[in-house]
Amino acid sequence: MPDAADTMNHDYSRYTGLGLSLSDGIMTVTLANPGRKNAITARQGDELVTIWEDLWEDPDVRVIILTGEGGDFCSGADVSRLAGKADGSLAPEPQFAPVNPTSRKARKHVYGILECEKPILAKVRGVAYGLGVNLALACDMVFAAPGARFCDSHVKMGLVAGDGGVLLWPLLVGMHRAKEYLMTGEPVLAEKAADIGLINGCIADDQLDAHVQAMAEKLRDLPPHAVNYTKAALNVAMRQMTGAAFEMSLGYEIYTMRTNDFREATQAMVQKRKGRFRGD
Repeated sequence: MPDAADTMNHDYSRYTGLGLSLSDGIMTVTLANPGRKNAITARQGDELVTIWEDLWEDPDVRVIILTGEGGDFCSGADVSRLAGKADGSLAPEPQFAPVNPTSRKARKHVYGILECEKPILAKVRGVAYGLGVNLALACDMVFAAPGARFCDSHVKMGLVAGDGGVLLWPLLVGMHRAKEYLMTGEPVLAEKAADIGLINGCIADDQLDAHVQAMAEKLRDLPPHAVNYTKAALNVAMRQMTGAAFEMSLGYEIYTMRTNDFREATQAMVQKRKGRFRGD
C-alpha cells in the first residue's frame, strides 16, 4: 500500500494495514486483504480503532470515503484468526487485563465512525459481512453496486451480534426486520437493502464511483460546521436509543466466544461442513 506520509501533511506513517489516499479534501480509506475478500486482519483491526480520530483532527480532511479493494467491501474478521481462537492455539489474553481487548475494539470500531464529526460515506461492492457490514452501516451514507450482499453473520458462527448490529439495524429497518436478519444471519442484496432503507442507494456498478465522489464533493463544499454538527446531533440520538443494547450485545458476544458452539461453528466454517450445535 502507498505510504500515506509521502502524500499528506498529517502523519499517517503508522498506518500500514489501511490504504489512505487524500485528494481535494476527500480521504479514501481502503480495506485490503488480497485473497480473503478484505477480511479484517489483526493489524487492520488495531488501526480501525484510531484512524477515525486522526482523520477527525486532520484539517486537510473534509469528507471520508470507506471502501474495499477490488470487488468486495469486507468479509468480516479474518476467519483464520478466529479459528486459532476457537481451538486455543492463540496466546491467551492476560487474566487480569483492565479491559477486554475484544469488546473494546468492537466498541471503538463502530463508535469511532459515529463520533468522527466529518461525513463518512461507504462505497460497497461484493460482500459486506460480519464486522464489515457494521463498519459500512455505521457510516453516514451507504451506496452499493447491484448484487452487493449485506449480512451480519455472527449467529452462524455461534456468536451474539456484538459488532454493532443491535445498535444499527433496528434504527435502519425496524425491529422486526432487524430480528429477522440478525437472528438468522441471512444476507440482504443491495437492491432490497435500498428498498427497505438499510442503505441509501443501489447504483449501477459503472456509475458507483462517480456517484459516491459527487456526494463527497457536495458534502465537502457545504458549510463544514453545519454538516458536521448535524451528524453529531443525529448520532447522539442513535446512541441514546440503542446504545445500551449495544453494550449488552458486546458482553454476550464475549460470553458466546467461550462456548463449544462457537468452537464448532468456527471449525465447521474452516472445514467447509455443516456445524452440529448442542447449546453448550
